[in-house]
Formats: sequence, C-alpha cells, structure tokens
Amino acid sequence: MIGARSRIVKLASVIACFSCGWFQSAWASEYHQGLSAYIDGNYEVARQHWLLAANSKDATSMFNLGLLHEQSKLPSSNIDKALNWYRLAADNGYAPAGYHLAQRMLERGGSADQAIALIQRAADDGYAPARRYLGVSIRPRAVAHSRGSANTIGSLTGGYQTDNWINQQPSQHWTIQLLAFNHKQQVLAFIDDNRLQTKASYFSEVRDGEVFYKLVYGSFSSKDKAGIARRNLAPAMQQHGPWLRTWESVQIVTQR
Repeated sequence: MIGARSRIVKLASVIACFSCGWFQSAWASEYHQGLSAYIDGNYEVARQHWLLAANSKDATSMFNLGLLHEQSKLPSSNIDKALNWYRLAADNGYAPAGYHLAQRMLERGGSADQAIALIQRAADDGYAPARRYLGVSIRPRAVAHSRGSANTIGSLTGGYQTDNWINQQPSQHWTIQLLAFNHKQQVLAFIDDNRLQTKASYFSEVRDGEVFYKLVYGSFSSKDKAGIARRNLAPAMQQHGPWLRTWESVQIVTQR
C-alpha cells in the first residue's frame, strides 16, 4: 500500500501531491473493480484490474493476484507465481502477505528460517495472526480517530462504520459475520490490523447480561455472492468459522 506523501508548501510539490492523489484514486478504483469482478466470478477481469493497481504499487492487489493463482482461478494458474506475488506484496508493506507466504513455504517444506523471518516481520508490523503464531501477547491498543492521521486504502479517516451504516444496507442483502469479541477495543484492533475500515462494520449485542461486539464483513446482493466471498477470505478472517447472515437479522439487533 502507498503511504501518504509528505506535505511540502512549494507550488511544484503541491502539484506533485495532487498528481499522486489522482494516481492513488485511480489504482483504488482498479482494486475495487477487481474485487467486484472477483465476487461475480469474472476472474480474468479481476486479474486485469488488479494488475493495473499492482503496477501502481498497490500491495493488496498484488496479494489478490497471488490468491488467483493459488486458488487455480486462471488458466495460467501456478503456485510459484502465487508465491512471487505474495513476496512482492510483502516487500511493499502488506503484512498479511508475508504471513501467508510463510505458511505456504512451511507447507511445501521450504526454509523454516526464512518462513519464521517473514512471520516475525509481519508480527513487527502488528499483524495479529503472526503475533499469535509467535506467542507474542496482543494487548488492546488505542485507536486513532484523528482526521490528520495517514491512512492506506481500505481505511476510513476518522472513524469506523457502525449501526448507522448497518441500518442503511438493504435488509434482503447478505453479509458475513467474522467473529465476536468481549471488548470493543478488541474489535477495533482487529479492524485496524486487517485494514477493514471500509469493508466491515461492527455492532453490539447483549446475551445473558454480557455484551458482545460482533464484526460483519461486506454487503452482498445474494447468498451465493456472500458464499464466494467467504470462501476467499484472507486466512486471518477464516480461522473463527465465518458464517452468512442477512442484513435483516443484524438490523433486528441494531434497531432494538
């Protein structure tokens, strides 16, 4: 992911920053068009969009290109190509890619030292599954809400999507419930660690006098599309058994 450019007051630099913002917006569009195509099962179209974004150094698109190859979604699918894309995404700062690459290396009997080094780097970048793998304690951390903070694509500057966004979704559409937490700070940390600000939301529900903070991912027009998205979630979001539910079943809770 491309970080925010340094602000410089000289006119030439202002023009350069404006141009940078335009290109960032362009590859963000390519990423999201690729995601839509992927959900619809148009894998070659998804590949074309993600290649354009990857050429602009979008690490998430690099990672997704790796998934297309690993999941044999393309005629030219190749596991070595998948690993190369994961490595490139990791080198461009996408921590989940390094962790995923390490797991594939270990499965194939690759160098344990290299795999652990990748996991350590992902852990150092704050990626929760990598930290858990290494046995590093994960503490709830403060979450910045400042509009002045730097954000990568997939981040909302200044907040998280909660009940208002949930209640605006078509009740007949579907979402994926990823997991539930006992503390609000835990759900916020998970959203941050996995860059889910514009892709997920959370809501609270009281059961037997105990509050749970439940994380839901995406909004899909059919159960089939939600199922495709669930099967292709990143490893960090697969481990707790995500399940499908209608927005209506969520809105019944949030509108009480």
